[in-house]
Amino acid sequence: MNLPLKIVGTILLICMGASVTIPQRPLNPQTDEFPKDYFASPLNIPLNLSGNFGELRTNHFHAGLDIKTEQREGLPVFAVAEGYVSRIKVSPFGYGYALYITHPNGYTSVYGHLLRYSPAVDQYTKREQYKQKTFSIDLFPQPGDLPVLQGDQIGWSGNSGGSGGPHLHFEIRETESEKVVNPLLFGFKLADHIPPAIHSIWIIPMSDSAEVNRAHLPVSLATKKASGNATLASPKTPVVYGDVAFAVQTSDALDGNGNRCGIYRIELYIDSVQIYGQRMDRLDFTTNRAMNAHTIYEHFKKNRSQLHGSYRLPGNPLDIYDNLVNDGVIRLGDGKMHKGVYKIIDFEGNTTTLLFNVLAAAKAGLPLPKPKESLAYWDWEKENRFENESVKVVVPAYSLYEDLYFTLRKGNQIKGGYGGSFQIADAYEPMHAGFDVSLNASMVPERLKEKAVVVRFDQDKGRLVSEGGILKDNWITAHSGYFGWFSILADTIAPTITAQDFASDMRGRSSFSFRISDGLSGIDQIIPSIDGNWILMEYDAKSARLTYYFDSARLQRGHHEFELRVLDERKNETIYKKSFDW
Repeated sequence: MNLPLKIVGTILLICMGASVTIPQRPLNPQTDEFPKDYFASPLNIPLNLSGNFGELRTNHFHAGLDIKTEQREGLPVFAVAEGYVSRIKVSPFGYGYALYITHPNGYTSVYGHLLRYSPAVDQYTKREQYKQKTFSIDLFPQPGDLPVLQGDQIGWSGNSGGSGGPHLHFEIRETESEKVVNPLLFGFKLADHIPPAIHSIWIIPMSDSAEVNRAHLPVSLATKKASGNATLASPKTPVVYGDVAFAVQTSDALDGNGNRCGIYRIELYIDSVQIYGQRMDRLDFTTNRAMNAHTIYEHFKKNRSQLHGSYRLPGNPLDIYDNLVNDGVIRLGDGKMHKGVYKIIDFEGNTTTLLFNVLAAAKAGLPLPKPKESLAYWDWEKENRFENESVKVVVPAYSLYEDLYFTLRKGNQIKGGYGGSFQIADAYEPMHAGFDVSLNASMVPERLKEKAVVVRFDQDKGRLVSEGGILKDNWITAHSGYFGWFSILADTIAPTITAQDFASDMRGRSSFSFRISDGLSGIDQIIPSIDGNWILMEYDAKSARLTYYFDSARLQRGHHEFELRVLDERKNETIYKKSFDW
């Protein structure tokens, strides 16, 4: 973590008893702002969650409720209120088969990972898929096209898109702003009498000179009792000095449910003064990636734990905080004991409280660390650039969450990379909008330049990720959302197509399927046809499965010629052809 220099001059001296007036927000804004009896349940089984609103997920906070569907697909899904289908999005990723219903009260409900749509929606969708000759599609019906009443069946629950198992993803959004709102604010009831759990707290040095237990590194303190009145496992009091902040690893549980869910409310007090609060009421998709600035990014990337920072980095644009004192950063150095209190509160008001002490050293115990070796010091509020004979880097203003000591080193981390590999900054430095990286492609043979891609090594997953790239004037430029190791590789290998159950005699069959994959640049185009006419094949990216369901309205019985063309992002192509009878 780099020191956000703009904070240092304004650290609030809580330990000196400074007086401050803090604006207060109500604990739980369950007011008439949110209609409590307007929306019905989207399922006809009791609501039981595998995930809730605001959980920490990869690059985002979870934007809805993941409702269990009894570990199976095919449960009927109902419109929660009258309105009209305003969006139909089909994708092999993300929400898979998703449906949006706009309601007259100013909200839109969203249903994700469906198995299939109702007949009317299905017919509307397939007509457009065949017209546009694409499986992935994003449609915006007019208000009179697909009206629904509360309780109308709109589809069946499934496991499509990026789902990790059968469930219904359910959201409520403000129609005008498209901000997503915690569905529990609208009166959906869950059985929950279990207080949240606090698994650990962290103390984080927020300046180069700050210390925790005589080190310039964050310290994690585990709990002995996690729920109710929680306690720390170790009786030893941590010793701190300088500018520090705190974080808490916490989760919630529901009655009769083994899943760990996210939390609703966090409050942190130091010496009886609240210095931090957060509440999961609303989220904005334009800032949701800043979850990476909210957690301790490196720890989350490695462990996926629900670790919430109780401070705000200078470039963090999230609007989930309240009662912040100096963005949650405090300066301790008076030689006294200070009392901390964490309160974790779930939506039903179940509360876990953790009391802890920190001892402020009267003076530093360590010499100042040596200045960091870097090529530049980057201001997060400005556009930052670097260029040498091998690498060009452009980071837009506000793409960083704090100032950065920029580093670059060359190595051989990515084997076979043209011109070597380059570590651009630290892979555990989070970014909001990403950056442009250009690599010198003069070492790439001329015959391979159209196949060249920028690749990044994902050290947490131990694999290469293609970032694509555009070649111009012997430089290849790509956009990446991550720092780390980069190089150039040439993708000359075509995708693979493997028949799963395709046969010459398909009489009596309702479907057939293939598996498709690509080793580097990724699948870009899928072009299936029968007798030269495009057909709809459903693509599930997580299983790499491509499936065709025989459609008697579009295909006659008899002898047919099937062809499947699959191209990757660098236009390497594989063609599968075979005749069949149906």
